[in-house]
Amino acid sequence: MYSTYLADPDINQLCGQEAFIRQMLMFEGALATVQGQLGIIPADAASAIADIIPRLTVTPDSLADGTRQNGVPTIPLLTQVRAVLPESARSYLHVGATSQDMMDTAQVLAIRSVLSVLDTRIHDLLTRLDDLQTRYGNVPMMGRTRTQQAQPITFGQKVATWRSPLGRHLDRLDQLKPRLLVIQLGGAVGNLSAYGDRGEAVAKALATELALGYAAPWHTERDGFAEFANWLALLTGTLGKLGQDVLTMGQTELGEVVENVAGGGKSSAMPHKNNPVLSEALVMLARQTAQLAAIQLQSLVHGNERDATAWMLEWENLPRLMSNAGTALCHALSITQTMGINADAMKTNLDKLNECE
Repeated sequence: MYSTYLADPDINQLCGQEAFIRQMLMFEGALATVQGQLGIIPADAASAIADIIPRLTVTPDSLADGTRQNGVPTIPLLTQVRAVLPESARSYLHVGATSQDMMDTAQVLAIRSVLSVLDTRIHDLLTRLDDLQTRYGNVPMMGRTRTQQAQPITFGQKVATWRSPLGRHLDRLDQLKPRLLVIQLGGAVGNLSAYGDRGEAVAKALATELALGYAAPWHTERDGFAEFANWLALLTGTLGKLGQDVLTMGQTELGEVVENVAGGGKSSAMPHKNNPVLSEALVMLARQTAQLAAIQLQSLVHGNERDATAWMLEWENLPRLMSNAGTALCHALSITQTMGINADAMKTNLDKLNECE
């Protein structure tokens, strides 16, 4: 019911269950490929695994019972893969890896695909805000502090407070990517012991095969995902500021902007209304995303060499965080395209300053 209002179908598709299964399979195919190249497993077994995995269809429903029993979807997934492999290759699937390696790397692959979409949308939003600046930047209006009239500003100053943080968020993302878009490969207790002295070589080859960065095992080091969650909260919070300003300026008594001049949200009881429903959603998404980021920070308290109670916090949380950010960007893009600017109302409200003196 809320699939396009409070969620982003495109983002959900990129980090949903079906995509996550494909990404886990991608991890296994890449792992077998590099292990075959390095002589960790026989070349013919590696070839069989890499050949079959891309053609395999695994549904979330088929993993449900096994996930409930084992607490992870990896075990029933590997069972299905082994069932279609030649018998000679079955024992060479998933050699030296653990469930967390597969799932964490799949999560990183999902994040990479989502970041491509978010990056494009941020740049598109910057373009639309620049257009607002060009068309209406010099329009004078009343600045307000603590809900009260303060001193005159321009509408361009208002737009700048929406635009400037977006550029900084892109800078932050560039700085974050090398810490975030990295493989996870640590084996049973995060020390790659199954590979002897060749663990680092396997991990670096896997990173290259998946076009990700190399990192030492980070099973219990969740700061990369926590930092990403905070970035998503910062981005969504900035968009919430845009939404809050539109809500304030769009109040009937001020009338300085209209969220959608072609007609926005309707009322079942009051047909005259044009509700700023997308701006309302921006504010809600900003507040909710801040709370979800706080949940993500809880995963930093990760006991010993693996802690499912901390790890599980991320499984549903990260996709929701990404969906919220994607939804907020879509709404902000719509608002900046359909927004109406009432320069006359801005002048009328500006004149009220003299009335109060």
